[in-house]
Amino acid sequence: MKHSAFIIKTFVLLLVMQMGTRVNAQCEKNNITSNEIIDHAWTAMFGQLKPVELQSIYFESYFHGSKVPSKTTIKRPNHFRNEVASGVLVFDGKQAAWAKREPDKNGNPLNPEMIDTASWRHFEVDIALVFPAFFDYPSEFRGIVKLEKSNAYELYVELPLGGKVTYFIDTESFLIVRRLVSWSGDPSEELWENLIDNYVTYDGILFPDGYKYMGREGMEKGYINNVRININPNDELFQIPAELK
Repeated sequence: MKHSAFIIKTFVLLLVMQMGTRVNAQCEKNNITSNEIIDHAWTAMFGQLKPVELQSIYFESYFHGSKVPSKTTIKRPNHFRNEVASGVLVFDGKQAAWAKREPDKNGNPLNPEMIDTASWRHFEVDIALVFPAFFDYPSEFRGIVKLEKSNAYELYVELPLGGKVTYFIDTESFLIVRRLVSWSGDPSEELWENLIDNYVTYDGILFPDGYKYMGREGMEKGYINNVRININPNDELFQIPAELK
């Protein structure tokens, strides 16, 4: 009888200790700071690489069923170059242009051309979808939210030209699993959602293999591969053609 009572007391003690551990873990998650989340998120993606050591990212992507990759180079914090079938798009951190254009369907040559001013902010968002903006810009920690499969820290970033991105970072892995985007920054705009469901290792770093989003025919996924870091591109790679200035 005494033996049974001892077992019950031991079981209750272990249960209380286990509950205490869970409570402490939850408290740690609730008390975490924005800077701590960002530090953990950096380590989750880039390991021992220091922030100052990562200057540029190159990758190839396939979206909307394309069989031909878009070849993109990003130089932190705000330079962007995208080589697509129809030409080369560049963003120098302030403005954007077609630096090179392929002939039209009739073979007529097309000249370099500035992109309309309202679209410049979209290039900042494109960068933020590849390289998390909270690594380079101020962010607001909005708490912990429950997602379909996990809990996530919510970090909100306003980009310099007006776009806005909200990141949802898994509380266990510290990897980004969801993003909400305002391309225009207009509060009335419907936010664009995209989901990350897989990461791939490239030379010791973890990088999404793409992301899912709602397309014309339901959910679809765009793919990213051949990721390389620090290819050390020259600033000339992102320059607006002189004849457009």
